[in-house]
Amino acid sequence: MTEISGITDFIDQAGARCQVFDMGRRMQALSREQFLAFERDGEPYPYPLQQQAWLGIMVWHDSKPDDLVIWFVKFPLDAHGCLASAIRDDFVFRLINKDEPAESGQEDSNPYGFKPKQEHMASFHARAARILGQPPSRFYEHARDYFSGTPGFDQWAFVGFQGIADVVARLDEDDNHQRLADALPQLPAQPLEAVCQCLEHEIIDDTLGDVLGTLLQQTLVAADAPDAYRASLLIRAVSGAENQDRLAALIEAVLNSPLAEHPEVIASISGRCWLSLQQPRLMNRFLEVLARCPEGQAFFNLVIVDLINIPGMQAPIHTAIRDPERSDTLARAIGELFQQYTQ
Repeated sequence: MTEISGITDFIDQAGARCQVFDMGRRMQALSREQFLAFERDGEPYPYPLQQQAWLGIMVWHDSKPDDLVIWFVKFPLDAHGCLASAIRDDFVFRLINKDEPAESGQEDSNPYGFKPKQEHMASFHARAARILGQPPSRFYEHARDYFSGTPGFDQWAFVGFQGIADVVARLDEDDNHQRLADALPQLPAQPLEAVCQCLEHEIIDDTLGDVLGTLLQQTLVAADAPDAYRASLLIRAVSGAENQDRLAALIEAVLNSPLAEHPEVIASISGRCWLSLQQPRLMNRFLEVLARCPEGQAFFNLVIVDLINIPGMQAPIHTAIRDPERSDTLARAIGELFQQYTQ
């Protein structure tokens, strides 16, 4: 038997094709080169979450695209954000010694499996259908009709989440992009939540970015109590904006709002909009807000450790925590963080 040297090699030798997605921060495709650099060449994982690589791996044969196998796996990363070859080889060994790899990360299949959230599963399957050239689910047309406003935007109760995911995954088809942009300002809370949960995995152009940005700014200045959960959903939805300057301006507005210290808002910024935090002004402001979050020191530590493990984030964080103009509150939080991790 030919020696197998990794996950990609295992799939190649089976004569199959694969597409790998990051499932941790945002559901985004990894190129073959990116995944090979990670699993074979010892490069740091580009999108770590909680010091792990969360992956969705589609495997199929061109002759049988309906026989799709999906592995949802999470691999622990070392101190440098890399995958230990022993873990990779153990995973491959388990695949070789099973007749058919289990789908959806069933706990009895291997210790690396996990089950994504239901809304992530819907977006994953919507994206998979596009990649395989398959039609969307039977809920697609109903969702499109709803976003047209024909039945009334209050008639959302019977719109399937999978249909919403299919529409969002096909923004460039059937006038879905404009239909959704027109509908967003009119949606009740529940369907807006569903749309945002799907949009956070997509590239957002200026049209949708402007609509989402306006909704976010309206949420921040609401006359009644600002809604932190709604704000966090909108932050996540616009996180894939093509216009990074526009996104940075929105994040700055959030960090200067009454909602800035809410843990859900902080988590949405650090989890989805980390690239904006590479700007020194935003990183400094973010750390000040984080230090005052009522969740306390444990939450501060968790967010910093998670961010600093993302490639490219170490330098902005180190610069910000050494800023002589930092507040006493931030200085104390940094001191306690260092004390905990140097003991």
